[in-house]
Amino acid sequence: MTMNRLLKNKSLLIGLAMLTLASCSNDNNSGEPEVDNTAADKYFLAGTSSDGTTTFTYTMAVKDLAKDTLVSTNYPGTIENMGSYTQWGYSGTKALFAISYQQGNPAPGSVFQLSAAGALKKIDDFVLDKGFNTIGSFSHYLVAAANGETLTGANDGKKGSVFYSFDLNNNNAITQYAAVGEGFVGGDQIASFVGIADAGNDTFFTAVNLAIGPSARPVNADSIYVAKMDAQAKLVRLYKDNRLSASGGQFRSARYGQLANDADGNTYVFSTGYGTTTKKSGALLIKKDATAFDAAYYFNIEEASGGYKLRKVWNITADYFLLEMYNTSGVVASTVAATQYAVARMSTKDFKWVRDGFPTVSEITSVGWPFTADGKAYISAVTPNTNPTVYVIDPITATAKKGISVSGVSAIPGMGKLSPQSDIK
Repeated sequence: MTMNRLLKNKSLLIGLAMLTLASCSNDNNSGEPEVDNTAADKYFLAGTSSDGTTTFTYTMAVKDLAKDTLVSTNYPGTIENMGSYTQWGYSGTKALFAISYQQGNPAPGSVFQLSAAGALKKIDDFVLDKGFNTIGSFSHYLVAAANGETLTGANDGKKGSVFYSFDLNNNNAITQYAAVGEGFVGGDQIASFVGIADAGNDTFFTAVNLAIGPSARPVNADSIYVAKMDAQAKLVRLYKDNRLSASGGQFRSARYGQLANDADGNTYVFSTGYGTTTKKSGALLIKKDATAFDAAYYFNIEEASGGYKLRKVWNITADYFLLEMYNTSGVVASTVAATQYAVARMSTKDFKWVRDGFPTVSEITSVGWPFTADGKAYISAVTPNTNPTVYVIDPITATAKKGISVSGVSAIPGMGKLSPQSDIK
């Protein structure tokens, strides 16, 4: 079923007004740095503030995230929306989608792109009627998946997942595809899916989590499964290994992808090691076009970190990955803090904590959704008595430096990079 790009149902728009009120551009502030008005790549930045009852999101396109400068919500071209977003998806630099996690309820979101002249535009508002649990991208698609659904149509009454596919080559049209979870790997387990990584030839990898019974009790805690699927969410190949447990970070019922590609198209699959598993927090490798996990590769990240477990992962450049780590050694749960970071070089299994130039765990009150581009990682952090600030991580040295800050907001939850699109005015 294909959904229209723009929402047409006025009652639904009213009910979801947090994210779909008309946007506006703020006037210039004489204290702002010089604005880049050229048709060049720009960095997307989202800041949020609250008046105690309502949250506002300010999105802007800036020339540089790495320069230690201060901007405000009066930055030229800033788009102000009522409401907030919680997760951010990208497909290269063509488009960015921001989405609000609603714990299984319909999830509203927006698509942002740059016009041909380099101006930030909120192109579409949308609602995912089943909500979502995980997001990602491959080829020219952005993908959100809702797990634990009772399917309809040809799979009527079966348990499974709904994949929402945003086609960036077709005006961001959204198509729903169903994946039956029952018996996905055989037996009476029900599969859910976490994370998206490009597998080439319009296919993608996604981690498979298995559960059983009405309580969705996890099973196969000491095995890891990854599915290769085509663009219609049909199974192409199933990968299994017993060296790690299920892949996928957690925060309550939200799930974070833990599989990502290096610059050569090899896919590293990470696992936190939640629950009763005997497996450590670590990573395995699926080489480009391989039909199985690489039997020779295993990275015990928990041991390399001194006993800490990972939650989220991003490729920075080459085979350097940014790892978001839980704050307490030996402690992991879906509701505890994970606000410290490390850089791992996967080929050499070199692990370095990001300490120099970055706030300490005790200083940080919140962090945003990290972002990687141009061979660097960008992490926004909030510390007492300072404006929310972006820190730029050098993967070779695992050191940080202070970048752009935003006044008039309480946090910077999202970042990205966008290129001008010739078909957008």
